[in-house]
Amino acid sequence: MGEYVGIVRACLRGEDPPEGEIFKSRFHFMGYEPRADLPIYVAALSPKMLRLAGEIADGVMLWLCNPSYIRDVVVPEVRAGRERTGRPLEGFDVAAAVPSAVTDDKASAYDTMRADLLTYFHLPFYRAMIDRSGFGEDIAALDEAMKGGDVERAKAAISDRFLDHLTAIGSPGDVRAAVNRYSDAGATSPGIGAVPKTDFNATLEAAAP
Repeated sequence: MGEYVGIVRACLRGEDPPEGEIFKSRFHFMGYEPRADLPIYVAALSPKMLRLAGEIADGVMLWLCNPSYIRDVVVPEVRAGRERTGRPLEGFDVAAAVPSAVTDDKASAYDTMRADLLTYFHLPFYRAMIDRSGFGEDIAALDEAMKGGDVERAKAAISDRFLDHLTAIGSPGDVRAAVNRYSDAGATSPGIGAVPKTDFNATLEAAAP
């Protein structure tokens, strides 16, 4: 990832890409002026990748990282990466996806989220992050259900507690309060994501500061 970002930065500056051990490139943009000012974001979940993002990037993209994880893991690791290069945390963008919905049927919205998140609960890096976030019991219950091929029970293993921490779903006040939790935890750019079958315009209005 360090080599990749180095190559992209060189291309944006109009320079020859550095010679990497993994990536070899002679790419140059044609017909475009250099844009060295364009920020580069790195998607990250694990402490090691978060530190690297702080070291080499201008921002980090997060998915399924709840406010507690952002406060306790993301911000400290990014800060450590920034300190490696003698830079402060200020100016670094922490962009966190926030599944959001204004709805009076919270249970239905949660069921939709469970169906969407089931795949992520099977992916190693997400499982490690979810466990590190304090939801190892959800993973264990889901695994137990999947051993018997019970997909519906596996979905149900994704607890209300997990979704309460992750999402901004409910009344307009609930949505605003949840987005504020992300901001208070250190997310400088909470990204409002739609939940299918809900009113996204109303959600955006509720989430606006």
